[in-house]
Amino acid sequence: MLQTILKRDGHVEPFTPSKLNQWGEWAATTLGDAVDWPSAVLETVSALPDTVSSRELQLQLIRTCLNFDSWSYNRMAGRLYATLIRKDLYRNNRPSVQQLHRKLQALGYMEVLAYSDAEYAQAEALIDHERDFEYAHYQLHTHLTKYAIADRVNGTYFESPQFIYMRMAMALAVDQPRARRMRDLTCFYEHLSNNRINAPTPNHVNLGTPLRGYASCCLYTVDDNARSIAVGNHIANTMTYMSAGIGAHMQTRSINDPVRGGVIRHQGKLPYYRALVAEVKSNLQNGRGGACTTYFPIFDPEVETLLRLKNPMSTADRKIRGMDYSWGGNRFFARKVARNEPVFLFNCHTAPDLQAALYSADEATFEALYARYEQDERFAKTWVSARELLVTASNEWNETGRVYEHNIAEMNRHTPFKDTIYSSNLCAEIALPTAPYNHITELYCERDISFVDIELADGARRRLDGGKPVATQRGQQWPDDLLAGDVLAGVPIKRIVRRSSPEVATCNLAGIVVSNIESDAQYAEVAYYALLMIDKCIHLAHYELPQVGVTSRNRLNAGVGILGLAHLMARRGKRYTDVAGKQFIHEVAERHYYHLLRASLQLGKELGNAPWMHKTRWPEGWLPLDTCNRNVDKIAPFSSRYDWEALRAQIIDNGGIRNSVLVAHMPTETSANASGTTNGLYPIRELTLIKTDNHRVNYWAAPEGDTLAGHYQSAWDIPARDMTELYAIVQKWTDQGISADFYRRVIGDACIDSTELIESYLYRVKLGLKSKYYMNQKTSNGMKDIAHAAVAAPETADQVAECDACTL
Repeated sequence: MLQTILKRDGHVEPFTPSKLNQWGEWAATTLGDAVDWPSAVLETVSALPDTVSSRELQLQLIRTCLNFDSWSYNRMAGRLYATLIRKDLYRNNRPSVQQLHRKLQALGYMEVLAYSDAEYAQAEALIDHERDFEYAHYQLHTHLTKYAIADRVNGTYFESPQFIYMRMAMALAVDQPRARRMRDLTCFYEHLSNNRINAPTPNHVNLGTPLRGYASCCLYTVDDNARSIAVGNHIANTMTYMSAGIGAHMQTRSINDPVRGGVIRHQGKLPYYRALVAEVKSNLQNGRGGACTTYFPIFDPEVETLLRLKNPMSTADRKIRGMDYSWGGNRFFARKVARNEPVFLFNCHTAPDLQAALYSADEATFEALYARYEQDERFAKTWVSARELLVTASNEWNETGRVYEHNIAEMNRHTPFKDTIYSSNLCAEIALPTAPYNHITELYCERDISFVDIELADGARRRLDGGKPVATQRGQQWPDDLLAGDVLAGVPIKRIVRRSSPEVATCNLAGIVVSNIESDAQYAEVAYYALLMIDKCIHLAHYELPQVGVTSRNRLNAGVGILGLAHLMARRGKRYTDVAGKQFIHEVAERHYYHLLRASLQLGKELGNAPWMHKTRWPEGWLPLDTCNRNVDKIAPFSSRYDWEALRAQIIDNGGIRNSVLVAHMPTETSANASGTTNGLYPIRELTLIKTDNHRVNYWAAPEGDTLAGHYQSAWDIPARDMTELYAIVQKWTDQGISADFYRRVIGDACIDSTELIESYLYRVKLGLKSKYYMNQKTSNGMKDIAHAAVAAPETADQVAECDACTL
């Protein structure tokens, strides 16, 4: 039985039960009847030996609370943990914001932020360390072990959560105009620390430090030549060590296709995929290799091999498990599946015009070209069953969880971009244009390197700089928009010889925790500062490849997602599976896009529109309502709440907005823990979970789970059809895409038959989903294994996981 306590200063004193009771009673303050603190105290004492340190006693009380496995006990553990963090980091001498920053700057962990002593005094008056006591344990644990500045080798931590948020706010506001700097700092801090704005992991970790890497993911495409493939590998290698996840697209020939007129037989994609895996894994991201998803069309001649690359039963020469894969189809392929008809396979070498049409929004042109090739007896064809291809792809998704799906035409149709979108990113929610580079040296150019080669009617050839508009009979035109017949200086253009607009895309993320927003006015302000944070990070970032900086700063792509939807729905008594719940989701998604669009319009007026705004449809007043899938409105009787036409007129009048795109819905697995909410759009799986990565264990609990248990819906209880409708409703109001997870119980001898797989795919296509991400399967009702080590305060090992790209 516990008798002796070893204090932090080394002296020993008898165990005094009343002191432990005081701890328990204090920790339960504000939690009411949801916790029984005397029971927690008694259980803690019974689990300890005769002599323990005061720190171990507090840790054991935290463990006991976590073992009670509920939201309120997690909150109780959080109050105790917040106190423990303070004692471990600062003893009884917590520094001021300025003192901490000076210390971290002296150690080389922070950059000098140009604030005066008076401004630091204002920051000190603003910071509210008492907010730590309102956080759940898993929020604090994520902040400390994942986001705080630390010497993890020696186990020395410097920042508690409010210091993290203040560092971020000060770094974001430091170069704002002096007249508004402190107001912006206040807004950043308030919205971050009150868990309204959810920042991605790179922002938490790097803002205010010498490490200026903020992009979560990088997307690129390569052309069908060795030089372009080498450029792609260089991008993958470099962006991996810059902490980005990779979304790759290789537009290459297939095995046995002729090279150099038939002198060489092409080896196919597998050798290039293996080289890509080696590049991504050769550099470490905080102790582990990077991550990549590679995209290919379902019509590729090597498709049957590509679909099985992650299958553990594939032979060694046909297995590449070091990255994930996503296959792309369209409505034409879906109709072939529905009719159980075959399709023929093709690629950029065998049918270059058909391949180009596939990656466009014009499905009618694709189908007309396909029919022409189908009738052409000179075109050698390999026929395969569309339905069998789909079943193979779906089975691989079910068995590995990691063979994804994207709708090529929908990505290029429901978008403000004029340029071609070839792929998504690591987590399948980004939809941005990319184009191949011609030579590796182009990656190091610090300017727009696009150009258009034209032949004029008089036989002369000219190369036009893509970044400069030219005068034509149609008025000023950007070279990308020139057509044969346009007249330059009195001479018509005979033909466009070549267009080159190389582009690497980056995804720049943020989230809004919808369950923590109190009004439309507050939503508007939060949307503004979420976009301003992204804008700041794009311009503050260091780009190891200067071209990535050029494209990022010209596009100003943003992806602001929704977090806490399941919590908000539970609080409002809404369900994912009924009409009222779907109407509510529509309202949430519309409000999200409306306020972000208004915020980007305001930022456009203040800072200027994106330099490449002309490469989008925004100047013509594009809105998601113009291109959304009309079948979505058959799900439930939806109505719009906002005046979209008035906003359209304002956008046209302003010539566009600040950002090329605004919304993407990512998984938010890590940062949702920091915000104390539910992941993204997803329903919860359980009321409590143990979430782990390579080094960290978090005891997660659904917010207000004690009182809202009957209102939360488990993802395991939501049919695939309803999940599809959830994503389709949100996709209506999303200019990029969604990391669309699905959930299925497969317990005992249960299985998913091919009819269900086919019907689910056809419904996804009908409703216009751009992508499908993880398949999560519940294969047992196993018990939770509570690992006591999870609550140990500051670890001595590096706690940063492999790649937080797109998990925010």
